[in-house]
Amino acid sequence: MYRTGIRLIQRVRRRRLSEETEQVLAESAGIANRQEVKASRALANLRDSTYPTITLGTTEWGQGVALPLDTLWTHGLVLGASGAGKSYTALWIMVCALELISQILKNGRNALFPAFGVLDAKGELFEKTIEYIYAFLYRLEPEAREALKKKLTVISFTGPQVTPYNILSRREGMADELIVADRIDTISEQFSGLSEMSVRMKMIAKYFFLLMAEFDLPLPFFERLCSDPILLDGLVERAKNPQVRDYFQHRFGDESQSTLLALRQRIDSLLMSEGVRLSFSASSAPDFAALQDNGHLTLINTAGRNIPRGISELIQGIIISDIKQSTFRRSHSNQKFLWFVDEAQHPFKSAVNREHMVELLTMSRSFGSFFVLLTQSLTSAIRDADVLNSILSNVRWMVMLRSTLRDAELIAPAIPLTGTMSKPRHHALEPMKRMSESEELRTRLKEIPKLPDQEAYVWLKAHMHQALKIRTERVPSPLDIAGCTAEEFDEFVRSEELGQGVAKETIMKESAEREERLRAMLRPQTIYLPTVTEKKRTHTLISTLEAEYGKKK
Repeated sequence: MYRTGIRLIQRVRRRRLSEETEQVLAESAGIANRQEVKASRALANLRDSTYPTITLGTTEWGQGVALPLDTLWTHGLVLGASGAGKSYTALWIMVCALELISQILKNGRNALFPAFGVLDAKGELFEKTIEYIYAFLYRLEPEAREALKKKLTVISFTGPQVTPYNILSRREGMADELIVADRIDTISEQFSGLSEMSVRMKMIAKYFFLLMAEFDLPLPFFERLCSDPILLDGLVERAKNPQVRDYFQHRFGDESQSTLLALRQRIDSLLMSEGVRLSFSASSAPDFAALQDNGHLTLINTAGRNIPRGISELIQGIIISDIKQSTFRRSHSNQKFLWFVDEAQHPFKSAVNREHMVELLTMSRSFGSFFVLLTQSLTSAIRDADVLNSILSNVRWMVMLRSTLRDAELIAPAIPLTGTMSKPRHHALEPMKRMSESEELRTRLKEIPKLPDQEAYVWLKAHMHQALKIRTERVPSPLDIAGCTAEEFDEFVRSEELGQGVAKETIMKESAEREERLRAMLRPQTIYLPTVTEKKRTHTLISTLEAEYGKKK
């Protein structure tokens, strides 16, 4: 009798458990379906745009997440741990853009390119992008191939060719004082801590840089001016800036030699890499305003085997500053330009670069320039809540791959909740309980650090309140795009030169010519010696005058 009662109770509990489970699953399926229908309609509306579209991936129910260019060419954020697929997400967007560009060139249409740039402080994304550009060049006809090469600018500080980048060259629409102040702030950030630049060092650098900018002298010339007082005095006498003349004529002599020596050592440490030194020795610098206005594909690599990480980040900071200044003086904002900033946590480490990035994210959309930040972790690099909120409020779309739980919380407001997720049970007879919204959200967020490669949440903030879980697209290999063998592709790469780099010998020759101009400018005035022709003319004139004088007499 006792055993029969126990079996009856167990049967009733199992039936009740089964009924509750079916009810929860049914409710969950109904809510999921409603969410899917709503999201599906939003995606269909995006696909129906008059702009070309790029598919970021596929939803769990098999629908493609196709975004029109006017939606994708806006501020974005891609977060993901190493190997999760962060770089390949950016590569996929660029490969699709290159496909559209190739079609424009093949058809000979006069259309705006979906132009983009890469700013890479590590070099990996830069190298991969170059490889894919070669793949598209390979399959283009010669005329279209040359047209694409003319639209390509490669800025690198390593290799047989380097990019001219005189960081003290004058900029159109900018006063020398603003350029110099910005350069000093960027350089001084490199020496924060024990080797921090003092106020006196910054003031000395200010007047040296102003003098050098006026006479078109690059940064490596700083050491020459410090060690050659005759040259320095000669330039000061000819300087048009009264503040510069006053400083060197009345105050520079009182500066401590130890302070000047410490400054010289710091400037010299920035030029340890031969490629960086030669690049900074050139007389020109890239015009990022023109590159963006003309839709140039601009690839920038600040890393290199012989470039210390600190110097790479310094160069990145200088370039970000130049991009900011040039973006705000663009003249053709109808040509949208999308910058992919890899290792984007680095620019937010220093106060100066952080300020530049916040200004760009806040105001550059009015000038047609946009930024996609690629980073393994944003919260570890940015501890300032105001800066973090500024970034999140300005990005229009976000891709969250496998990330830390702390970064996963950035997408928490968009995580879809069903309200039907059950709490884990400790034994079979425990009644089923549903999670609260906060408990369900926490459970969903804990899944993000465990996501497989190429799985992500995509949040289209301007179009959907909730994020979509997707499988990102597989990027075809360069050989698949080129349609050739590895040997044929390697031979093509060796035969084609990309970008507008300059041979090292050319920059060395340019430096020698600059030295000659300086010597000529400072050379003492010599007694003028007339030429043979001038002597004959003078002799004839004197003879004529003597003859006339003789007649009168």
